[in-house]
Amino acid sequence: MKKYLIICLVVLIIVSGTNIDSFADTAIDKQLEAAVLKVKNLFKISDEYDTFNSNVSSDLDNMYFYMNWSDSNLKLDSISVTTDSLGNVISYNKYKPIYEESETRIANYSKEEALKIGLEFIEKINKDIYNEIELIEDKSHLNTFDNEYRFSFNRLVNGIPFMDNTVNISINKYTGKVVSFYSNWDRDMIFPNPEGILSLDEGKKAYINNIGLDLIYKTTYRISPLDTSTQEAKHYLVYSTINANKAIDAFTGEATNSNYYGPYIGMEEVTKDSASGGVRENAVITPEERKEIEKLSGIVDVAKVEEEARKILNIDSEYVLYSNNLYTDYNNPDQYTWSLYFQNQTDNNYWHINISLNAKTLELLSFYKFDNEITNEKPTITKDEALEFAKEFIEKVQPNKIEEIEYYNQDIKEDQQSYYFTFTRKIDDIYVVSDSISVTVDAVNKEIDSYSFEWYKGKFPPMGEVIGLDKAYDILFNKIGYDLKYTIVYDYDNADGNKREIKLVYAVDSKLPLNIDAHSGEILDYSGKLYKEPSIFEYDDIDNSYARDKIETLSQYGVGFNSSKFKPKDKIKQKDFLYLLFKSRGYYGLETEEDIDKIYEELTDSRIIREGEKYPESLVTKEEAVKFIIRAMSYDKVAEIPNIYSSIFKDSSEITPGFEGYINIGYGLGLINGDGSGKIRPRAELKREDAASLIYNYMFN
Repeated sequence: MKKYLIICLVVLIIVSGTNIDSFADTAIDKQLEAAVLKVKNLFKISDEYDTFNSNVSSDLDNMYFYMNWSDSNLKLDSISVTTDSLGNVISYNKYKPIYEESETRIANYSKEEALKIGLEFIEKINKDIYNEIELIEDKSHLNTFDNEYRFSFNRLVNGIPFMDNTVNISINKYTGKVVSFYSNWDRDMIFPNPEGILSLDEGKKAYINNIGLDLIYKTTYRISPLDTSTQEAKHYLVYSTINANKAIDAFTGEATNSNYYGPYIGMEEVTKDSASGGVRENAVITPEERKEIEKLSGIVDVAKVEEEARKILNIDSEYVLYSNNLYTDYNNPDQYTWSLYFQNQTDNNYWHINISLNAKTLELLSFYKFDNEITNEKPTITKDEALEFAKEFIEKVQPNKIEEIEYYNQDIKEDQQSYYFTFTRKIDDIYVVSDSISVTVDAVNKEIDSYSFEWYKGKFPPMGEVIGLDKAYDILFNKIGYDLKYTIVYDYDNADGNKREIKLVYAVDSKLPLNIDAHSGEILDYSGKLYKEPSIFEYDDIDNSYARDKIETLSQYGVGFNSSKFKPKDKIKQKDFLYLLFKSRGYYGLETEEDIDKIYEELTDSRIIREGEKYPESLVTKEEAVKFIIRAMSYDKVAEIPNIYSSIFKDSSEITPGFEGYINIGYGLGLINGDGSGKIRPRAELKREDAASLIYNYMFN
């Protein structure tokens, strides 16, 4: 139900209009009647539904019908369909009124079969859409907790991608039925004919000349100020572009805005919880605690901070200090900031000022002024005059930084009531995209309305030997990709505020991050790590393994080893078994066996591994493997109840004391089997194929 509500909201907000000159010629009730009949025929909706409700909305160009069928007896699937006044299906959802969990986690339909079903559904709904879509390749692994396959498609016009238009469809992996469909499709846009455009080589030269790559320091941000996992090597050096939303006009070769933004990949969250025991006496401050305490030494009292803030911005007594906040800086963990909020309100107007100062030095970090007065007054200064005024202000408040920043042309138009300028930090011709000074100039009253200062005070990694621009462009054009695309460009200065135009551009492919390691030429994700596409593990040594099918299925779900060799007959080490178990639980962020120390930490925090059990290089026995899995299933408290488990195997006496419950529960759940002679062989050392079979049983039984 939540899924349906979300999609309906999306439809209400996003759905695009189609020029219609005559939809008002027919009464709305007749249009709805026609829509109902068409939808019932198209989707074979039964007359047995006893509840139907609908809604209608319209914009300047089109009308939309929202139709919902449900059964008060909860026997029939609920169905929701949205169409426009031309009969185009915008969305479709079909869901069971009562959630039913599948008896098995093993899909009845393969992904390829589901894709075929989805394409047939799209063709049935609209052949024009079917003929203009291209599957967006998704290499991500399957998830045992997901009941659906999801497919996304981009629009192709004249064989050229138009990524602003998409189609999404999901198929139930157990029933093979379409669960949802949604299309974001423009039907009234004019697409430029690609005749007479620049050649690809000319487009590449235009990119180099008019957009270009630069050496840039990028930052791996911490999720929390308490997280110290990324204190080291916080900045990394890449070839990238300041103009991430720019593309090359395929006709003129000039830089133009592009509506599409690339992926942000690899942001990793690392959090730690702490626990405290009971009361203790005679506690002392440790050196580590003293270090944290001393960070707060020298913080200025808020009364003095208020006095300085009023002085800097000439804040008079009519403004009341409404709130204040002391917090640490993410970029500079040892730096604290006072943020003060002033408010002035009358019957008709409302003003407020936010200002932030360094809590120790009272250095101005940012401020923002706001009032709710709407005025049509004309600007009294030009854009260039406003830019100079902004520079003068920066020189006044940050005289030592003015030589370290560069204004990057932001394509700001003339005759604005205010201008927002961003100046990016530059060190030895290397941009620091996380460090900047931003200023908003009120062009009517020639005042500064906002100021923001972001500046990392630590050391940057040395530049070292870099690969050079020519090599970087070669990687961009030949490895990341650069080609023709259609894109929507918005003209927000148009009178109606929503004028859109389709442009044909040459643009960087968005499938990979434009983040080229300046030293190695490797492509990095946005956490500064080597970018790795999800892939299905393929092994060349499992043909003779009894667990081959299980190993291949695990691979589709991202559970396996980053190697062409599975080594099924080798005995498995604890670290490798726990790596498979970790991956089977759907964890993300830790992707390789090299992350084994962090994996041990995660499994220890989850109480799957306990104190004294960490032996990465030791071989794993059957009873140990079952123990870890039963803990992962949270059955360990039951498994550890003493004196209640029967000796059901001929060799039950060989089970390590305390492990009887684990073995019996594992056997009862179908995780493990006997050897056919009534023995369970609890202390047998597992082969890697045995481990795969056990993990498979855990995931899918």
